[in-house]
Order: sequence, then C-alpha cells, then structure tokens
Amino acid sequence: MVAEIENHTEVGIPQYFHTSHYVVLFVTQGTLSGKINMVDFEMKAPAAVYIFNDHVLHYNSSSSDLKVRLLSLSPVIAEELSLSLHYDNVHYAYVRPASQLDETSMQTIMHYLDLLEALMQNESLERRTTLVYLIHSLSSFLSEFHANSLSSQKPFSRSEELVGQFLSLVDKHCHEHHNIKWYADMLHLTPVYISNVVKQVTGRTAGDNLTDCLVLKAKSLLLTSTLSVQQISDRLGFQNQSHFGTFFRRAVGMSPQKFRRGD
Repeated sequence: MVAEIENHTEVGIPQYFHTSHYVVLFVTQGTLSGKINMVDFEMKAPAAVYIFNDHVLHYNSSSSDLKVRLLSLSPVIAEELSLSLHYDNVHYAYVRPASQLDETSMQTIMHYLDLLEALMQNESLERRTTLVYLIHSLSSFLSEFHANSLSSQKPFSRSEELVGQFLSLVDKHCHEHHNIKWYADMLHLTPVYISNVVKQVTGRTAGDNLTDCLVLKAKSLLLTSTLSVQQISDRLGFQNQSHFGTFFRRAVGMSPQKFRRGD
C-alpha cells in the first residue's frame, strides 16, 4: 500500500499504533516526533523512518504543515519478495530509527512511489511481476543510500551495538520473557553488565526498557484491537489477568479497562 497523510491529528490515527506491517514513513514536509518502541525520534523533512512488523509507534507532536507518504508491506508479501531487512539485521532502527534524506533522494523515492501507486490501479496479470521488480529496486536504492549515509555519521559504539541488540530482543520476546537474565544470557553477558550499559545509553535501566515495551504493546492492543483484557494478558505472557492488571496499574496509574475507556 502507498498512502499520503497530512497532519495525523486530522485523520484519526491513534496516539499509540501497533504495526502489523513493514512500513517506511517518508516525511516530505514539516516535522514529526514520537517514539518507535522505546526510542525517541524526530524527523524534519526530508526524512524517513523504518518501522518493522509488531513495532509500536507512539505519536507525540507534529507541525501543522506535516505531510507524510508511506509504503506499507504485509509480512507475507515482504517474505514472498525476499526483501532484505537490512536495518533490522543490524539493529539500526532500535537505536537510531530516523534517517535524514537529501532532496534529490527524496524526489527519486517519490517517483518510485508514484509508479507503485499507478501499477496498483492496474489489475492485469503482468502487474505483480512488475511490482516485485519495482519494490526490489526501491529496496536496493534505500539500502545503498543507507550504507552511504552511515559513512558520514558517527559510528556505533560497542555500547550502542549491545543496546540495539538488547532492544531488538526485547521487542521480539518481551511477551515470552519478563526476566532480564534471559536477555543477558542470549547476549552472553551478566544481568548487571547489560543493565549498566543500557542505563548508560538510554538513561533508563534494562528493566525499565522491558517494562516500557510491555506497556507500549499493551496500550496499543487496548486502543486498536478488539481483544479482551484477558486475551491481551495472555498474548503478553502474564500468568493471569490479575497479574497483568497489577503490572499495568503500577506502570500507568490506572487499570487496563479504564485506559481503554479513556477514563
């Protein structure tokens, strides 16, 4: 899907949005700020941000002249196209989710999106093959631009790499594992060491980041799904609804039911 949004507050996008697709947001005008999972981002046109399946996007603020164009691919289509999710593989999006673009690159990307949008209006059998090649071409262009832009940026420190790996694991497994020791074991580190590194880079402890991830996923499911509180509790790996309610009230200051109602 290719779509264009002008000022998200006017089109009813919720403050917390749980993604079920791979999405690339292109800010073509204005500014947008928020969080992707637990990481702050601020984009000023021209810019792009990569959001992976099962991430939580938290809108914070935007300028009145905001214009965003997005490309969205379902996980099934992404897998079928064998797209190389380069950013996810290097945990880039977990530490530095927004990328600044230049005007020439943005114009090229917009030409790609125009072509994709036009092709999606055509229901011919040849359309699918052409779309596959075009999306592969766009993916290659973005990967090449990303590789070039990294060379001009401050390289990742060892601490940032570890935190990126930690946040990546938390994002994928927080619904299964609520104990920091599991993540430390996966990274072949001690819980104390990973906690100290995470606190140094993010300003919050490893436990805080794990809690933040669970809270963000819980909020997005409460606001954007029809799942019951019990079902959300099960999906996020809590022993029962009572444990989930206690966790949510401690973190948010109200029960899941009140949060869902907007009380």
